[in-house]
Amino acid sequence: MDIANLLASNAVSREYDKLRDETIDATVDGLIDSLACALAGLHAPGLPEARSALARWGAGDCSVWGGFGHASAPVAAFLNAVSMHALDYDDTDDKVPLHANGMVLPGLIADVEESRTDCDGREFLTALAVGVDGAMRIGRAGGPKGSRGWNYSVISGSVGAVLAMARLRRWNADTTVNALGHQLTQTAGSLQSIIDGSVAKRFQPAQMVKNVVMSVALAQAGIDGPRNVFEGKAGFINLYQDGKFDLDAVRAGIERCDLPEDLSLKPYPACRFTHAPIDLALQLHAQGLRSSDIRQIRIRVSGQAVNMVGRKFDYRSAGVVDAQFSIAYTVAVGLERGAVRIGDFTEAAIRDERIGAFAAERISIEADDTLPFLGMVPVAFDVALSNGTQLLIKADDVCGSPGKRMSALQLRDKVIDCLASGRSAVNADELIGAVHGLRDGKPFSSVLRLIA
Repeated sequence: MDIANLLASNAVSREYDKLRDETIDATVDGLIDSLACALAGLHAPGLPEARSALARWGAGDCSVWGGFGHASAPVAAFLNAVSMHALDYDDTDDKVPLHANGMVLPGLIADVEESRTDCDGREFLTALAVGVDGAMRIGRAGGPKGSRGWNYSVISGSVGAVLAMARLRRWNADTTVNALGHQLTQTAGSLQSIIDGSVAKRFQPAQMVKNVVMSVALAQAGIDGPRNVFEGKAGFINLYQDGKFDLDAVRAGIERCDLPEDLSLKPYPACRFTHAPIDLALQLHAQGLRSSDIRQIRIRVSGQAVNMVGRKFDYRSAGVVDAQFSIAYTVAVGLERGAVRIGDFTEAAIRDERIGAFAAERISIEADDTLPFLGMVPVAFDVALSNGTQLLIKADDVCGSPGKRMSALQLRDKVIDCLASGRSAVNADELIGAVHGLRDGKPFSSVLRLIA
């Protein structure tokens, strides 16, 4: 049988009391982080225009977070997914990489409002853990196919989104496979928006989240989808993964549903491939060095890091997405300012000549062929100081990863920055406390009330 049957039957049979405490901890932290990112992105470029453009299709029962009223489930899920991903501050699975909660959570919350208004916290956390685990499992089994131009967050993450909603609705495996089949017929996602620095990049996960809501509705109506979702002649594996897919990676430990424990939360609002370089830039700053003290920084990273974030940075023409996907810019900011925050990714901040000129003229980025092509670490800086001194510093782990996890205090600081940036009326401790209350079975409506 197609692997879709295993994914479906496992997802709908998961129970809260069988999840590891560590899995629940990671799911709760991921939920706090993701909702904070969504509230931070409410006023990001493109989102007000999107809310206006989609309003013509009428109201509905699902909240558009941040006090923007209600919309139909597909539209609300779309808009909320855009805000969650808009600042590129949402979580990643560093081994793929992909954004998991950003693909799973917006549709799941819309589905709570539409089909499970009485949903308690433990049921919600179980469905979320199932979805995040499924997204990561598919992403790791297939791996990115960047050379073909697929956006791997989008094509893999949508599988997890279907599984989460199936668990929430307490479906059987057959209906879930139908929904996965419908989603296969709609799966797409190009990396060209990143290559061109287009704001469309932040809309891509949302496009797929909206499609998941539609796929689930079709399956609920009893309309059958393709059954050989993954292993069919034109299934996911052949179509999106060039026939190369590790089925054992899907099967291994699937009953534990514990991959959320391996998800990384971002300490900086930029592409994850910039994070290890930022860590090193902050290390230089802590040593008292500034741009005026440095003649040149030669940065050695993986081939995929060069592809994603290694392009030349021109502060005179760069947009926000260009800055979010630039090692040169983020390193220059970290070195000069001692932090990389949401406010560093505005049009005004990007035009800072001192930061921009340093990024363009005194930072070089090259691929180290001895490193794993997809690796985020190790990263090395060869630093030539203005006084003739040479420094070599390296990063072997990335801040926010499972091996270097953000503390509760660091996560709270991030939430505070996010809520302030989004001009939210929600208090950080109020949001954190409400999400933690889900572990005790408090209704999910207690969280929804805050974000809505």
